[in-house]
Amino acid sequence: MTRRAFTLVELMVVIMIMGILGTVSVGGYRAMQRGIEERGVMQNVNQFIRSAYQRAQIDRLPVAVYFWNETLREETDAETIIVVGKAVAVRRAGRLTKVQGSYLYDEFGDLSFNRLVLDEDAEDLSGADDSGGAVQGEGVYLYKISGNEGSQFQRSLISQTTKRMPLTEPLILGGQGEMENFAYELIDKGGVSWQTGDAYGFEFATLELPHGFIFGSTYSRSIGNPVAGEDLIRFKVSANSGNGATSGTMGRSTIQISSLRPDSSGNLAAQTVGTTDSPTRSLR
Repeated sequence: MTRRAFTLVELMVVIMIMGILGTVSVGGYRAMQRGIEERGVMQNVNQFIRSAYQRAQIDRLPVAVYFWNETLREETDAETIIVVGKAVAVRRAGRLTKVQGSYLYDEFGDLSFNRLVLDEDAEDLSGADDSGGAVQGEGVYLYKISGNEGSQFQRSLISQTTKRMPLTEPLILGGQGEMENFAYELIDKGGVSWQTGDAYGFEFATLELPHGFIFGSTYSRSIGNPVAGEDLIRFKVSANSGNGATSGTMGRSTIQISSLRPDSSGNLAAQTVGTTDSPTRSLR
């Protein structure tokens, strides 16, 4: 009985077909995986912005959401660049009544000792100095939001607790009187010029995109100052009536998200993933 085997040509054809199918399968899987990741990023950003808007509605306080891109690692011959998009939601907490040296006073704010920045979201401060001094640690950020509720990204690093400090002020019947007040102590001004009357706020939520996803399409290839990816979104109190009015948003109402992918020349280029939904909607 004659047995017929595969010829070399037939084997090569079969191997070629299997290679093509494998390539198509891997490419399709990667495309599906990238699509799932992109949808997840868009959902997270939409939820972050919407939560900030709803916080402004509930608290009846202006909220600003800042977006920027930060380079975590520069590009080398052996490693690729790492850039991520970051965002922070800031709620207005008060207004400064006096600036004196490295201390910022708000005489009308509740800056009682051992209480952090008028924010119920504050972390535990059980390690505070019982003598009334400030704890020198990593600190927290104080955001300057004067000028149309925070038209620029400006923040300073302050001590983790307020500090009891004497403040000399004129008396009604004349002369000067010294009163004890609580004040924020600056650790690093961060280039911010604080003045009496400046409105300030604290962050209550942060967001960091996965590596390779950025806000807008602008970023730096070197580690340094954060690069603004998009203008901020600001939520006004007067329009936050819960009826979903778009007038509740100032500045941008939507934000563009991009993904950094290699182009035809091998360099990273920003490719638009999508644009966020409008966050203004009624509370259910």
